[in-house]
Amino acid sequence: MERSLSEKISILSRIPLFSELNEPEINFLAEVACEREIAEGETLISEGDKTRSLFVVMNGKANATGVRSGKRIVLNSFKTGDCFGEMSFLDGEPRCASVEMTKTGRVLEIDSEKFRDRVGSNPDFVLGITKGLLRKLRDATSHIENLEFVMGRQELHDAHLDTIKRLVLAAECKDNNTCNHVIRVGRYSLLIAEGLGFDEPDAQIIRYAAPMHDIGKIGISRDILQKPGKLTKEEFEIMKTHTTIGARILIKPKSDILKCAYDIALWHHERFDGKGYPDGLSGEAIPVSARIVGVADVFDALVSCRSYKDAFTVENAVDIIREERGKHFDPDIADVFLANIARVRSILVKFGQQQNCSLFDIDDF
Repeated sequence: MERSLSEKISILSRIPLFSELNEPEINFLAEVACEREIAEGETLISEGDKTRSLFVVMNGKANATGVRSGKRIVLNSFKTGDCFGEMSFLDGEPRCASVEMTKTGRVLEIDSEKFRDRVGSNPDFVLGITKGLLRKLRDATSHIENLEFVMGRQELHDAHLDTIKRLVLAAECKDNNTCNHVIRVGRYSLLIAEGLGFDEPDAQIIRYAAPMHDIGKIGISRDILQKPGKLTKEEFEIMKTHTTIGARILIKPKSDILKCAYDIALWHHERFDGKGYPDGLSGEAIPVSARIVGVADVFDALVSCRSYKDAFTVENAVDIIREERGKHFDPDIADVFLANIARVRSILVKFGQQQNCSLFDIDDF
C-alpha cells in the first residue's frame, strides 16, 4: 500500500542529504518518490550500473557489496531510514557497489531526471543539497578520524602487550618452567576476577598483568632457579628477592596493566594471615590482584612438574587450597576458584605442560 504524502515527507526530512532543504523542496521530493516493495534477495543496484535513482529504506534491510581483491565483501548495511545511491544519483557515475535486500521490505525510489529538472530551475535547491553533502562529508571525515585514532591506539596497545609477553617469556625460559605456566596463571586469574564481579576491562587488566608475577626471577641465578633439590635457607632468602626485583623492574609504571603487574610481582607471595613475604601484609592490605594471583600461582605450581618435585593431582591441589582458605588464601577468592574448578581443569587441559619454550604461542598469552 502506497504511503501517504505526509509519511513520505516525514521520512525524507530525516535523510541527511536533504536535511538543509526547505519545506517546498521536501514536499516536491515526496511527490516524485515512488514506493516499491522489494523481496529478500532482490538486487536494487548492480555494481557498474549507470542507473541514477536514489533509494530510501522504509522497512526491511539491505547490504551493499563489492568485489575487492577478487572477493565479494559486505561494504555497508542499510536499515529503516537509511538512504543509498546518492553519489551516482548526483554525479551520474557508475555504481561502485551492488545493493541487495537481505530482508523483504519497502523502499522509496527517487528518479534523478525529475530531481535534475527541479534543481535546474531552483538555485536554493542546489544550495540545500550542497549543504547536505557537506554535512555528510563532515560526518564521514569525523568517523574516519575517530577510526584512525582507535586503530592507532590499538596498534600501540598490541605493541605494548607484545613487549610484555616477550619479557615474561625471557623470565620463564630462565626459570626452566613450562612456558604455558604463565598463560594458565593469567587465565585462572581472569576466571577469578570475573567470578568476583570485576567488570570486563578490569578483569582483562588482571589477565595480562598476572603472567608477570615472577618477572623478577630474571635476576635470580640459574643454579637456584633450577636446583633439583630443596633450597637451603640462604638460597631461599635469595629466591624470595624475586618479588622485590620484579617490583624494581616495574617501578613507576605508566599503564594500568603495568601498575597492576607491579602489585602482583611484589606481593603475590603475601599470605592472608600475614605470614608471607616480602612485607608480611595480611588480609585486605594485600592488593586484590596479588591475592587473586596468589591462589592461581600456587595451584598451578602444585599441579606442575618442577625440577624439585612431581606434579600433584588436581584433587590434591584442591584439598590444599581448601585447607589453606583463610590462612594462606583470601577465603572469598579461594571459594570462587574452587566453585569454578571445572573451568580450571579445562584451562589446564588446553594449555598443558610444554617444556620447549620455542613452542610457546605468544598469541595465547
